[in-house]
Formats: sequence, structure tokens, C-alpha cells
Amino acid sequence: MIKWIKRILLFIIVIFVVKKFYKYLPYRLEYFGHYDKIWSHRNNSIAKANTALKYFKGIELDLMYNKKEDFLDVNHPPAKSINLSFHNYIKNLDKQPYLWLDIKNLKLENTEEILRILNNIFSENNYPKNKVLIETRFPKALPVFEKNGYKTIYYLPYEMYKFSNKKLDSSIQKIKSMLRHQPNVGVSFNYLDYTIINKHFPNRQKYIWMIDGLLSRNYKLAKKALNDTNVKVVLINYKTRSHR
Repeated sequence: MIKWIKRILLFIIVIFVVKKFYKYLPYRLEYFGHYDKIWSHRNNSIAKANTALKYFKGIELDLMYNKKEDFLDVNHPPAKSINLSFHNYIKNLDKQPYLWLDIKNLKLENTEEILRILNNIFSENNYPKNKVLIETRFPKALPVFEKNGYKTIYYLPYEMYKFSNKKLDSSIQKIKSMLRHQPNVGVSFNYLDYTIINKHFPNRQKYIWMIDGLLSRNYKLAKKALNDTNVKVVLINYKTRSHR
């Protein structure tokens, strides 16, 4: 009886440790065999970025164009800005990783300003543009970036799997219209939308995020997406103790 009690207690302790510390592991079991396409999500400080670069070849971060001061602020609203310019961010990276830039307010109207700033930063730091992904919800702003040597991504509507049939049909038609003349633009979305997106855009390059942890959600769907050769990058919510 005592032996069984010890085993049960040991099992409880193991479960507790796994739940508490598993989220801090960069190489998790559910991504086994696909570590080459796993990147770290929301690295909006230099410290977190350099920590992530010890494990990942690519990182994602958020940018806001500050028109008044004409610079790119590393920030994800509504979080308060820490006044970190993308210029200083790049200068202080330990490596030159692949970058996924989620430019929150990139639109057709400010394309030239943002392009100018990015070109200047990457030229000054001898940073290869083909390692940079530009993401936006407004794909009409993307062609000029592609012409300048960047890879581009269309950020699709969120949680399409929850849409009504009518809304989903309308959204798919709109996406197809947007992408009709942009064959090289990738699409980004939550992995829970994978079945829908793969059905309508099977050959399109895909950039997805799995930031909620696969052990608690649709594991089978996630593995199917990970096995898809057209899924080029998968973002995960990598946490560190000091930069959460």
C-alpha cells in the first residue's frame, strides 16, 4: 500500500513540474521533427529576442509606424510603448536571424515611409532582406516590399473556423481576390483555421501560429499542419522567466 501511495505522489509531483516548467522549454515534444520551422512569437524587447536566438533561427516581433517622429516603434498595442526603435533593436541583436515583422498599422498610405525606414536600417546593418517577412492585414501594401527583396505575408481574418457559412464564403472570395495578382505572397493564420485555408489555398505558402500550446488543444490538426511542406514557419509562445 505504501509503495502505491509513493507512486501516486511521485506521479502528482511529475505532473506539477511538467505543467509549471514545460512552457519554458524551447524544444517541446509536440514539435519534434519540425524544429527547423519553429520560431519564437512576440519578441518585443532586445533581451527576450537575444534569449530566444539561443534556440530559434527566427523570431517574430510587432512594429508600429510613428508618423509624427518618423520611426518604427517595437510595440504591440494596447501595450504601452517602451520607446524601443526598430533601428536600435536591430543594432543590438546578437545574431542576424530570420525576422517576421508584424507591422500593425502598415497600409497603402504609409507604405513608402515604412519601406524607406526598413531599407535604411537593413542597409546600414548589412542585413539580408531575404531573411525578412513583412506581414500586414492590407495586402495591397505588399507588392512594393516584394519588389525590394522582402518576403511578404497576408494576415488573414482571425478564427475563420467560427464564421457562419455565409461569412466564410464571403471572406474566402475576398482573400482570393486580394491574392489573384500576388502569387508569391504567403498567408498567415492561427493553426485552428488550417483545414479551411488548406482547402482553398493548398499550394500557397503558409505561416501559422500555435501560441496556445498543443497539448491542450487540437493536437491531431496541429500535427497535420506541421507535416505540410507548404507550412514554412510556425510561431510558438516561447516564455522565459524574466521576459514573459
